[in-house]
Amino acid sequence: MLNSKLLVIKIGSNVLTQENGLPDLIRMEELVNQIQRLIKSGKKVVLVSSGAVAFGRQAIPFPKN
Repeated sequence: MLNSKLLVIKIGSNVLTQENGLPDLIRMEELVNQIQRLIKSGKKVVLVSSGAVAFGRQAIPFPKN
């Protein structure tokens, strides 16, 4: 991996959210800093996340059946 020029990083919703379902901004900041270091070292980074689904659940009320 150290010699790879392209890294694909998959981050799940559970990594991006707190137990209460809200965004974990502190963890996100740490991830951004790590990815930024990779980019500065010459790596190309593709970030894949299912986090949008978790955030959408907070914003859109779903009816309970």
